[in-house]
Amino acid sequence: MEERDHATNSFLQWFVTEQVEEETSATEIFNKIKLIGDAPGGLFMLDRELGAQVFTMPAAAGQK
Repeated sequence: MEERDHATNSFLQWFVTEQVEEETSATEIFNKIKLIGDAPGGLFMLDRELGAQVFTMPAAAGQK
C-alpha cells in the first residue's frame, strides 16, 4: 500500500481468498474420507461426487 501498487494488492487479496477456499475444500474432503472409514464403496461414492463438480470461472478472471 505504501507503494500505491493497487494491482498487486488486489491480486494478493484474491490469492489469499482463493487459498482459504482451497484449504476449506481440502478439509471437507479429508473429513469425508475419515467418515467413510472402511465402508465398502465409500471412496467410490466420494470419487463420483468430486468428479461431478464443475469449475466455474470467476467473473473478474475472464475479463481483460
